[in-house]
Amino acid sequence: MKISLQLGLLLLLSSSAFAQEGKLKKIQKYIDKATDDNLTGVMVYIKSPKLGEWVGTSGFSNSEQSILMKPDDVIGLASIGKMYNATAAVKLAQEGKFGLDDKISQYLPSEIIDHLPNADKVTIRHLLMHTSGFTNYNTDTLLNRLYLTGKLRLDTLSHLEALQRYLYGKPSLGNPGESFNYSSTNYLLLTMIMDQVTEKGHEEYLRSMLSALNLNNTWYKETPLNLIDHYGDLNKDGISENLTAQTIETTNWYSGDDGIYASPKDAGIFLEKLVKGEILNQEFLNEMRSWDKEKNPDYGLGLMVDTGFPYRITYGHSGSGIGMRTDLYYFPKKDLILGIFSNSGLRSASREYAKTYYRMRNKIALKLFVF
Repeated sequence: MKISLQLGLLLLLSSSAFAQEGKLKKIQKYIDKATDDNLTGVMVYIKSPKLGEWVGTSGFSNSEQSILMKPDDVIGLASIGKMYNATAAVKLAQEGKFGLDDKISQYLPSEIIDHLPNADKVTIRHLLMHTSGFTNYNTDTLLNRLYLTGKLRLDTLSHLEALQRYLYGKPSLGNPGESFNYSSTNYLLLTMIMDQVTEKGHEEYLRSMLSALNLNNTWYKETPLNLIDHYGDLNKDGISENLTAQTIETTNWYSGDDGIYASPKDAGIFLEKLVKGEILNQEFLNEMRSWDKEKNPDYGLGLMVDTGFPYRITYGHSGSGIGMRTDLYYFPKKDLILGIFSNSGLRSASREYAKTYYRMRNKIALKLFVF
């Protein structure tokens, strides 16, 4: 009887391992199909107790030279950078450098406060949760037209000048704390506050935080030597063009709302360390997970809730640029980290790229959680 039980257990474990291996093989086929269609390259990071740790790659890190994507390649993470900066900000709050409910007028000059609607009522928490009511400066039509046509170099524009030209005078989207309105303005202002309370500024503070976590394949606003090329379709003609120079320019210029370059594994490890309480204590980790709405949440403190996946609440962040599309999420019920990173941008591109990306993403989710 004992031998039979042991044999049965062994067969069960073998069957389970075979099923999990089958899931990963299917996911590899999905990403291969996406790069066969129109995405230049894709990297997928998965880590869970059942599946272990896995990085799948497909397509090219440089299509002109047919250089294949590798698991340790580094990609720009776009707006996932908000999650990193939010973590640094909440860590500063944990250290007592400011309070999450402090008014931003305590830290920003009147030159800024006097030109923003309801700014005297906005708190640091409002910035982190996108509930300030401030419009998004970097979606300004003139700013984007000048940049995309090459008539404006971002490194000739200070962040204060960007606010003056593309934000001042814009009406409020709502009273502070009343509604969620995703806006990169919040994170630019947040880093200006962080610069005021740190000895060497928020950039060095964030870099030191990453270094302490031994994330040696992650950079903030510094171009890595092993950065892959990034592609997009600004002409919307279905033909990818190399937008690496533009991607580097925006990633290194944006403050707080972008700026992170990382390998898939490093990105996954960062999110894992965050959700497992290795960066913040439990009190402040709970603050990050205080959602804007209890029943149908959109956002916490730098953590985006994605309801497009099964097993809500799923949280992390996504990013989209002219040269990349990224998703990085934690599924609490499965204790699973999922990262999907493509060096094909969906912004300002033909809709066919988005169709391919989301078709792939949905198939990955279904294979992981349903079938």
